[in-house]
Amino acid sequence: MSNKPWDVEHKWCISHFGWADEVRSQMPLLPKKVGVRDVTFREGDDCVGCRVTVPQKLEMLQLAVEMGVQEIDVGGPSMHKHQYDFCKLVANSGVKVRKTARFFANNTRNYKKDVDICVEAGCDNLRIILMFLHEKTLLEQLAAFPEMVDYIHSQYNGMEVCFGMSDIPRASIDLIRKLYSECLAAGADKAGIFDTFGVANSATMRYLSSVIKKMLPTGMKFMTHCHNTFGLATANTLACVEGGCDEVDVVINGYGDEAGNASYEEVIVSLEALYGIETGINLKMMKAYSDLGVKYGKVPIQPHKAIVGQNAFLRPMYIWGGIDMAKESWFLHEPLNPEIVGTHSTVAFGPEGSLDPEPIEKKLKELNLPCTPETIVRCREAAEAELAKETTVKYPRWFLSESDFEDLCKKVLAS
Repeated sequence: MSNKPWDVEHKWCISHFGWADEVRSQMPLLPKKVGVRDVTFREGDDCVGCRVTVPQKLEMLQLAVEMGVQEIDVGGPSMHKHQYDFCKLVANSGVKVRKTARFFANNTRNYKKDVDICVEAGCDNLRIILMFLHEKTLLEQLAAFPEMVDYIHSQYNGMEVCFGMSDIPRASIDLIRKLYSECLAAGADKAGIFDTFGVANSATMRYLSSVIKKMLPTGMKFMTHCHNTFGLATANTLACVEGGCDEVDVVINGYGDEAGNASYEEVIVSLEALYGIETGINLKMMKAYSDLGVKYGKVPIQPHKAIVGQNAFLRPMYIWGGIDMAKESWFLHEPLNPEIVGTHSTVAFGPEGSLDPEPIEKKLKELNLPCTPETIVRCREAAEAELAKETTVKYPRWFLSESDFEDLCKKVLAS
């Protein structure tokens, strides 16, 4: 690592305070390396409008594995046929990646069926989610949990069991401590912390992660899964890492149900650049993975999205004080070199100031074109006319509203 990991030539130039003793001392549980679990193939299914076929998922997976992803979430094969089919396809494809399947512990009577179907589909390890619907049902699931772990370990030798409690930020600290201590005593292999509905802030997630981390045996893996209800999924995932999590659940482009999940590109690049934490991911393939997600999912991302958005490294062309601000930087190099994430900086004409006389004059001179007050005006007017044109991007209809579907059913059955 560079003597100045916050200022690495051709990579990034960020705040040095992230490495200051005063800051690092507040994160005593910060890991040196973080494992990445790609949840795109399950949470993407829950993103309204994102309908990726099983073969398309396999193509995306092959790119993800080439990037360095070692584990994916295949969803619930015992609950959804398309997730069963995907897990089966991956298991038979030869792609070397760990496949985590999940089921919910509130199915206390038929959990063996859930387990058997997930294993039949080809999963390598299992995640059991204890559902915090209310305390009574949670305690019922907790009472059945040791049998679940015993069944998995006895029937499927070497099968890893990860556990976690849904909606943990809305539970009491006493209930949290009880659940984690008893699940650990039952012989679970890995623990997780889940902000299932995105109801916590970063301070809360760092605190809860640190509480749970201190309960875990030395060396036990500890993962986090955060949702984006308040736009904090990336921040909360990073806060969990600060609190001791050494595995993260992420989804390309932040796809997921409702407001989405922790964004793959934002979390990974932040861990590498802002924390100096190894992820094993080839950052240069990030833009290609994002683009493939948009291509197959057909759900666009906002232009100003960090790391992979169209505007992320797009600079308006304007002149200030005789300086070409599109090419000059306030510091020696950029906060983040776009080539690191597989894209490049570009200059745009259109934002306020970019069609002033100075930038137009500079461009005309670069092109050895006639540069007079009249030609400058003509070029500006032509640019404004182009900017007034509408751009139409066609996507399949994303969803049917409940009333639309009701009307459709009535129409179909009336014919």
